[in-house]
Amino acid sequence: MYRLIGIDNEGEVDYRTARGRNLSVYRALSAHAQIVGRFTPGMEGSPRYLNYAASFHPNPWVWKNAASLNPRTFRRRSEEALRRLDTEYGKGSFDVALQIFGMFSVAGQGFPVALYLDNTMALTVRHYPQWNPMPPHERREWLALEREAYQRADVIFTMSEAVRRSVIHDYGCPEARVITTGAGTNFTLEPQLKEDYGQRTALFVAYEFERNGGPTLLEAWRRVRRELPDARLWIVGPRRTARPAGERERGVEWFGPVSDREQLRSLFRQATLFTLPSLFNPFPHVLREAMALGLPCVSTHHAAIPEIVGDGVSGTLVPVGDAQALARALTELLADPALARRYGAAGRRAVESGMSWEGVGERMSVHLAALAARPRAPQGTPEVGRTS
Repeated sequence: MYRLIGIDNEGEVDYRTARGRNLSVYRALSAHAQIVGRFTPGMEGSPRYLNYAASFHPNPWVWKNAASLNPRTFRRRSEEALRRLDTEYGKGSFDVALQIFGMFSVAGQGFPVALYLDNTMALTVRHYPQWNPMPPHERREWLALEREAYQRADVIFTMSEAVRRSVIHDYGCPEARVITTGAGTNFTLEPQLKEDYGQRTALFVAYEFERNGGPTLLEAWRRVRRELPDARLWIVGPRRTARPAGERERGVEWFGPVSDREQLRSLFRQATLFTLPSLFNPFPHVLREAMALGLPCVSTHHAAIPEIVGDGVSGTLVPVGDAQALARALTELLADPALARRYGAAGRRAVESGMSWEGVGERMSVHLAALAARPRAPQGTPEVGRTS
């Protein structure tokens, strides 16, 4: 059994008990490897405050995003990750490192490194650049750092084919080293199939309302209510203190952030369908969670979403930003319980057959074990046939 160290952005929590978007990958890999530890490299003290000062923007949302992702944070997190590997673990205490996401780099230091990606900056720039509001010179610098990290990695696992294509074509990585492993669902399957699809309730769950198509959904919902006056829309995640006048009369109810997993699961159980009309969401795990609970999904045809939701099979995909098409799709499923049931059952079957973290762990472990068994190159010595 090989020894694995994990480096990610989930914070200082115990992956065996905590629930996080990607912590499940460690639990899956623990069936194949000895997890010697995991940690999140951060920025503390004066570097953190200097970074915030250098990233200042009058808009707090822009300021937060600019301070989180920039070349300064990339380099500082990389330095901190390598420092902690040396001082807290020692490079002889693990056989391979698994780095989740490309916001720093520990590759090229004489030990095997695998990356696990759900997105690339190239995809963000192409589809929704306002998500990471770097000035042009910083964005160029970030892309160069990201390219170096990807090319130095021994293997790159991607959640989707969309990200795999980006890593190969946007960053020049050899196809053989970029492997789509998918991702699992963080909701367990219900013991029985969902039967009731007559509630006419649509559920939306996402913290970032605008990026996930919230305004388009509200526009579409007005059309839905003209056809189905009793339809309800539940919005979970966004913090909204001011409600537009008459929203409740239009059947819209805002729940705000819901951290209790059982409460959230109850909302999924009571809904007829799940909708996430994202402008850009590279790999929305929440769609798989909805499918695991038997909900048909209405989402948009972009990024990895068509790899998750089968259009006309487990849900309906519409063009990004098309409120009219979204309204038609929502109305059709809310008005037709038999169709909603058929799509919901198909989505559950898809999750059962190939959307588990256990499957991800098995696919990854084949390559991680091979890396762990490979003789290490001396530190600082480039490997034959590798680019940097």
